[in-house]
Amino acid sequence: MTLLNSLTRRSYGSRKETLVALAIFAACYGAVLFVNPYERNAYAFNNYVVLLTPLALAAAGTTLVLLVGGFDLSVAGTVSLSNVVAATTMATNPDLLWLVIIGVVVLGLAVGLINGLLIVRLGLQSLAVTLGAFIVLTGIALIVLPAPGGEVPESYALALTDPLGPVPVALIALVLLAAGWWWFSTSTAGISAFAIGADRQAARMSGIRVDAVEILSYTLAGGLYSAAGLYLTAITASGDPNSGRPFLLTCFAAMALGLVGFRGGSGSVVAAVFGAASLIALPKLLFAAGVEDFWSGAVQGAVILIALALPLAATYYTNVRTARTRLAEGTIR
Repeated sequence: MTLLNSLTRRSYGSRKETLVALAIFAACYGAVLFVNPYERNAYAFNNYVVLLTPLALAAAGTTLVLLVGGFDLSVAGTVSLSNVVAATTMATNPDLLWLVIIGVVVLGLAVGLINGLLIVRLGLQSLAVTLGAFIVLTGIALIVLPAPGGEVPESYALALTDPLGPVPVALIALVLLAAGWWWFSTSTAGISAFAIGADRQAARMSGIRVDAVEILSYTLAGGLYSAAGLYLTAITASGDPNSGRPFLLTCFAAMALGLVGFRGGSGSVVAAVFGAASLIALPKLLFAAGVEDFWSGAVQGAVILIALALPLAATYYTNVRTARTRLAEGTIR
């Protein structure tokens, strides 16, 4: 099978997985609306989308890394460092708000670039490099802000958490994220990323600049992690050196619900966003249904396993039907 055919199959599979992720989200959020009438208003929807956005941004970054066959644990450290840097510098420089935002994003891009260079140029294991980055960044975050604190201008917090008329600003951010993914996935770099994850050696032999695309993926991921940290800062209106730790597991859980391939070459940021949305909806559903807190983790884990099993079940069903059809045709002949 040629690389082009492989990419075509994986691209089609990614679209199917996005639809499945959308269906899972519709089922989870639809159940929340059915069980809890207090969620059926614009205010509750705005709060839901606001809580979803930092996880969606972080999951989008991790998706880019998984797409090229890598692995990234630095998300938690980058989110923490971005959060504390933003919370400490915004308070002392309220007139330079946009400069602070740009600086924090550049910081995340720099972290991703360093990760990419260490992994690609030096040939180090992505798991080891990004785990080390997570530890180092968390330590720096503790130096910047040893305990939860800091202060965020009210205008910044309201700009990202309040709706713009009837439309949540967070929803606009997610639409822009989806548009950015569409542009990237149809660009030369995006198509190359799919090719690298599908078959690295074949991609290299096809003339794709494998090293450059991998480094770009890690760099963009770091920028998205910082964006997640900035949005988290607006939500909490403060800084916390441990604020990124929950993202270490929830990012991968969101991608599991979004059916993003962990072996590279397949996946979609839009599907990851739907996965994150399902993950945020599940605790609301369990709480509204009166499920005890200690069952929440077990139920979430079961839903993730079911989501992962759906594509396998669909593939098995398709293969069985194909085999039966061929057997029937052979019998007729």
